[in-house]
Amino acid sequence: MLISTGLFAQQNTKKQSPKYLWAVNANFGYSILWGDAASQNPNPFARWFDSNESAFSYGLNIHRKLNNTFKLQGGILVGNLNSYRENDSWSDDTHPQTSANTSYFDGHIAVNVDFTSIMGFKPDRLVSFYGLVGVGMAQYSATSYLDGIEQIDRTVNGASTLIIPWGWGLDFRINDHFSITFENTFRHTFVDDFDAYIGADGNTLKDFYSVTGLGLTYKFGEKREKKKPKIEIEPVEPSEDSTVAVAIVEKIPAEIVYRTNVPDSVSPNTEYNVNSIVNKGDTKGEGVYKMSIPEDFYVSNVIADGGKIEQDSSSLTVSWTNVPEGNLMVSYKLSVGGLEKDNYTITSNYIYNEDSIQKEQSFTDVVYLKSVIVKSEIADNQKQDFTTEQAPVASNIEYRVQVATAFGGTVSKGLLKKRLGLSQDVKEDPYKNSYRYTVGSYETYSDAAQNSALSKVKGAYVVVFVDGKYVGGLGKVNKDVMDQDGIYKEGTTYKIQIAGSKGRSYPISRLAYKYGLKENEITEDESAGWFLYSFGKYRNAEDAKPSLKQIKAKVPKAYIIKFTDGKRIRTTK
Repeated sequence: MLISTGLFAQQNTKKQSPKYLWAVNANFGYSILWGDAASQNPNPFARWFDSNESAFSYGLNIHRKLNNTFKLQGGILVGNLNSYRENDSWSDDTHPQTSANTSYFDGHIAVNVDFTSIMGFKPDRLVSFYGLVGVGMAQYSATSYLDGIEQIDRTVNGASTLIIPWGWGLDFRINDHFSITFENTFRHTFVDDFDAYIGADGNTLKDFYSVTGLGLTYKFGEKREKKKPKIEIEPVEPSEDSTVAVAIVEKIPAEIVYRTNVPDSVSPNTEYNVNSIVNKGDTKGEGVYKMSIPEDFYVSNVIADGGKIEQDSSSLTVSWTNVPEGNLMVSYKLSVGGLEKDNYTITSNYIYNEDSIQKEQSFTDVVYLKSVIVKSEIADNQKQDFTTEQAPVASNIEYRVQVATAFGGTVSKGLLKKRLGLSQDVKEDPYKNSYRYTVGSYETYSDAAQNSALSKVKGAYVVVFVDGKYVGGLGKVNKDVMDQDGIYKEGTTYKIQIAGSKGRSYPISRLAYKYGLKENEITEDESAGWFLYSFGKYRNAEDAKPSLKQIKAKVPKAYIIKFTDGKRIRTTK
């Protein structure tokens, strides 16, 4: 199950509105002058509808969104300004009517602030309230009139001034692309002759003008989200109902199992016969096996059933157009030359198709140089042996609960803990081309199975680590945790079979927990493509019957099986 890093544990099925970075706004409205030649009527509504005091303006703005609250705005405005003033204390009594006409062109840049988003951003909000403030330049020409007669000596041609635009507006959303704006802005100038008049008695208050109007906004340039790691909680645990007594079939992705008898240690100038087996599960179609050949190692006499063999000095490749039924086996002679290093790494890969998706599994074998005895003369002519041996590494099995997987990068462990509501700290471990996130640390599966994350996080499940390294599925350590001596090598052995899995192994630790057994009481063996699980070790069938009777309370279809000289003998239930 894939889920986004923003939601983690569940998907939000509500369609999200697109996020656009750019917008263009075309607008028109009335502009009013606030200057020496303007009336002193403080009511802008009355002045809007007075042709002597208002005029049309037209503008175009371009917005670049910075975030959900702030935008950069650049724009131009073209318009006219009319002003009209009746006789008052500073005008000429013989010319009781003073008027002016100004044409202007201005440009500005500003910061636009969406105040409603501060209280909580909603991309589909119907109405937004915003403000703006910026800086710009205006070019203007103004003509003055007394009683309607142009005053040549009070004319301004092609002057310019710095302006400070500021204001507010309302944005009414129509759909994802379009909205209508109602905006009122002021342009403060740094001159007093924007209306061709300079105030009387040396009063040189700076003129300003306002624009009130409507606009149509078109949004475009959808924001492309940066690629974030996809979180996968995989695979979902099989339900209890999927376990059917002696035939357990798990509906989980194919688990590729690789086995080889590549020697753990080698001597210089020796040869070894190697068989590498790929248990490909139920995968079909094309398959490719690749192996790297280290320096000083040589591969010959390659045999691969039905596969096309290609090799050079550093690699071996076997490919199948349609993989045959059963396991894939590649056999070859491994020759070792004069070795100069203490250890060598052989990497094998199996590439396959599952649900029309190409996947790849990698496997690594480390080959060590066998112990070398070095003889050194002692002062008294006695000789002493010095042996350089690779110390065996103890296998330390640890169980944890996996809550998420990230592909393409990492995620915040703290945020993951918070979003999933976990009480334990989250641990991060790299594994192949992903990062696995787990909680808890337990010596047994039964302890791990009590972790509350299994019920809190959908799809969480128990995984295993060996020597501190992520291994993954519990079935990968079956050979380590099972009863290693559950079948007599000679003579007859009777055991009680409790489960089987077609084509792939089933975790012994989970079986033990389910049926109240210990992991080291259960034995795994293979027969005719099945992985079969049994417990007990008896010399005759009668001795096995009491245990069979007891386990039938939990596994009604359990039955007694027989081995002779370590080999399973087909029996009827």
